[in-house]
Amino acid sequence: MLLIFPALYIIFFIIALRGILKQKEDALFLYVIGGLPIYNTALTIAYGNGFRDWVPFLQSFKEIIIVFTLFILIWNYKERLKLMAIDKWLITFFLFTFFYVFLPIGKYGIVQKLVAFKSLSFFVIVYFVGRLLNPIKFQFNNIFTWIGLLSFASVGLLLFEVLNYTHFQTYTDYAFFNQEFYGLEPSGRYGLTWSFELYEGLKRFASFFSNPLEFAGATLVTTAMFMAAYTDDKNRIIIDKFGWLVLLSTFVAILFALSRSSLLGYVLIIYVYSLITNRKEITYIFYTAIGIGVLYVIYLLNDRHAFDYLISTIQLSDTSSLGHILEWIEGVQSMMDNPLGRGLGESGRVSAALQENVGGENQFIIVGVQTGALSLLLYFIVYVKIIGMSWRGFKFYGGMIRKLALAIFLMKIAFLVPMLTSNFDSYSYITYFVWLLTGVFVTMLSEPETVKPS
Repeated sequence: MLLIFPALYIIFFIIALRGILKQKEDALFLYVIGGLPIYNTALTIAYGNGFRDWVPFLQSFKEIIIVFTLFILIWNYKERLKLMAIDKWLITFFLFTFFYVFLPIGKYGIVQKLVAFKSLSFFVIVYFVGRLLNPIKFQFNNIFTWIGLLSFASVGLLLFEVLNYTHFQTYTDYAFFNQEFYGLEPSGRYGLTWSFELYEGLKRFASFFSNPLEFAGATLVTTAMFMAAYTDDKNRIIIDKFGWLVLLSTFVAILFALSRSSLLGYVLIIYVYSLITNRKEITYIFYTAIGIGVLYVIYLLNDRHAFDYLISTIQLSDTSSLGHILEWIEGVQSMMDNPLGRGLGESGRVSAALQENVGGENQFIIVGVQTGALSLLLYFIVYVKIIGMSWRGFKFYGGMIRKLALAIFLMKIAFLVPMLTSNFDSYSYITYFVWLLTGVFVTMLSEPETVKPS
């Protein structure tokens, strides 16, 4: 029965390839939304059912489809691409980090450096695929519908986990797969990884995502897309039954993923949305909810475990918070000692597999430790400029551009906190989707006359 996951993953890949060949560019989004969320689950189940040799082939699908799509788009591109400032910043970051593959810095060989480079900078390729997609063919409503269905499916499995109080990953070979392919030893009380529990043992659930943190991050994507889908050019909100179900599913998902950083991001989305759309009733509801939440916390203080959890969160004294802080300190110290970087692979996935990670609990530090302060500055400039562009798109445009701008702006604001506590760019679904969407948005900004009204 579980083999349905690798089967679906392969089916989404094949459908996407056929669609891309027929220049149905939304097919790429279908793979990203349908295939990448179950990527890790598909691999672990294939591995556990005797298809170990298939795993490297299945792993390559996500890079193959991007490179294949890029080739098809370039082949069929009939115009001259007008480079925007953000394009040049991204190209600079890509070339700068690629240069480190050949620099004699760090202890890793060229193969490991290439793997680290892909993890660090492949998002630039994904972005330019989005830039070359035809904005006329972009269907926001279709994509939101797919994301809504994804949210329903993930929450359906989540409810199964909650009702049985059992991680879905215990039914797969998750731990053995990570041990063999990523060098990650099983950890925590449940033989998975520490991310599947809070420090006192309370379970965090991931549905079919790779871990609860990716699940929570994906919920932020869904929430931002929901806000954009149901907000018109006059900031009116008209939500249908499908939309209400999507909103409910995001609440359930963020609740049981138990990620404090993503929960804060979820709250930020709602609060920032209420401010920029001048929806005072949402702001009042938000403040009221905060008040009720404070009263509820006071009530919970009668429970010793809840009290300990709250105090440890405030004092940053639990093992998770302490781990983040120690990683940050180590990473910042490393950047001060090595302003040009320690070399590709010295932080992030490659070093984590060898238990030699430095600063691997912060996406910004992961960049700086590997390729230095200048690359970190470039990465930060890109991030800030995208926030600025999406804000301007929301304020000064209408229709499809405004919807995309609102979605991207809310995502980028919400992602800031999880990026401080995780290797956020390693979450394939989130990275691919957001950068594809950003590429399409920038193309629309450069050619607003080609965009159909929403």
